[in-house]
Amino acid sequence: MGKRFSESAAKKVAGQARKRDQANAKARAEEERLEAIEASKWEEGAQKVSKKQLLEEEKRREKERLKAERDAQMAEEEAELGVGGKGRSVHAGKQKKRANKH
Repeated sequence: MGKRFSESAAKKVAGQARKRDQANAKARAEEERLEAIEASKWEEGAQKVSKKQLLEEEKRREKERLKAERDAQMAEEEAELGVGGKGRSVHAGKQKKRANKH
């Protein structure tokens, strides 16, 4: 005669649980593999920045830097000269001469 059901029931349940765990692990591994493939496709298809755009961006930044330097230098020179009052303009003398002639 064979074994009784009560003797082999625990083995059967353990075997089924092991098979279920193996199937879940296999499905999870397959899913991760597919995700990795999809991610690599997205990275390959990602838009690359062209050298021309990088060069233009670098030129723009350089221009901004030079402008900031010029502005700082102008502010420094104005501070050195100090705030002056109303002085004679360059054209004031010519206007006076014309007024005296008439």
